[in-house]
Amino acid sequence: MRQLRGIRRGVAALTAILIGLAPMTTGCSVGKVGVKAVARGAPAAAPFFEEALGLGADILLDGAPALEGGTKQGDKPGLYGGSRKSRSCLKGKLVRFLKDPANHRKALEWAKVQGIDVHEIEKFVKKLTPVVLRNDTLVKNHDFKKGKAEAFDALLEAGIAVLVDMYGRPVVKCSCGNPLGVFAYDVDRADVHFEGTNKKWKAYEKEKVVKVEPVPEERPVTAYELVDVDRKGAGLERPAGTDGAEDEPLPDDPDAEPAEAGIPDVTGKPVQEATRILEDLGFEVRTTEGDGPSDSAGPGTVLEQSPAAGEQVARGSTVTLTVARSGTPSGTESPSSSPSVPPTDDSAGTDAGGTDAGGTDAGGTDAGGADVGGADAGTSEGGGADAGASEGGGAANGAADSDGSSGGTGDDQA
Repeated sequence: MRQLRGIRRGVAALTAILIGLAPMTTGCSVGKVGVKAVARGAPAAAPFFEEALGLGADILLDGAPALEGGTKQGDKPGLYGGSRKSRSCLKGKLVRFLKDPANHRKALEWAKVQGIDVHEIEKFVKKLTPVVLRNDTLVKNHDFKKGKAEAFDALLEAGIAVLVDMYGRPVVKCSCGNPLGVFAYDVDRADVHFEGTNKKWKAYEKEKVVKVEPVPEERPVTAYELVDVDRKGAGLERPAGTDGAEDEPLPDDPDAEPAEAGIPDVTGKPVQEATRILEDLGFEVRTTEGDGPSDSAGPGTVLEQSPAAGEQVARGSTVTLTVARSGTPSGTESPSSSPSVPPTDDSAGTDAGGTDAGGTDAGGTDAGGADVGGADAGTSEGGGADAGASEGGGAANGAADSDGSSGGTGDDQA
């Protein structure tokens, strides 16, 4: 019996140690997130759709990834590429596959990842747009294993064909039909692992990795401005939900940014949001603290901006934001102690540090509550203060002289 109690105590002690170590272990792993590299053309380990069936095909892009790394809005011009020649994503074929009774289990899991009912698959896919990734892009990928969708964080190589939804978010990897979601972490937390057939590609640059942020639901994308991957310096405008047959040529490459841009109005926005908006347009941002025009401006709110909204300014220029200071609310003065004033000769009749028999306070407020911030503490009628009154230099017995008071389906081409 004693031996059993001893074993129990040992188990309890070990449990306590492990519980104590848990926060430290978690803390060490918070910094980075494991991400699996997925190379262009590499077969998926457990795809929803057998790649040999030809649902879609990736495209070889020349040169390095196009944009600078970081989080990008899904409607950003030049974020994606497109081609009117190749058939990179066949939406109709995907729908037929998922509607096949033999693939019902896959259809259920696929729809679950997309947040829709299985009966809504055809309607959902019809609204998707085929595009090509121009940067290595972080996503939440899903394999199909043991009858379930198994999620994992992934980095898709530039050139991989995807379907994007009406908010600019990649939702399907075309070559295998795997459903995709948004990478849930900041870009700099991705710890990319290259394994097996997904060997490190030549054009990989850590600084060029992007994450796509969907646009607000209230302003869905109506058309995508794509870079034409077949013609250098050319662009395509692809209406959302179309397959490429309705593409219109753009006069300029949408990736080529003009030398100047208009300054947006960011006043009233949190400084973090304002900074992101301005930096996405190519501006540098400088912040300074200031007092708000009213008490309603919370700490960290942009009060003023320079240059003003609407001005055309060269990209790379600095925009200065005046931000409501933290701590003391706008429009409220911090209390301060009375200044130290050397005592005067008692014969002058005035106590400079407080209130004399005559009730004159050179550093603050007399017994009657009058503010003497505007009075000259050193000036009183006749060279001193009368025991009953003081004129021009302060207040006496509750009366102050006026001078002393301060007043936002078909088979398709991409």
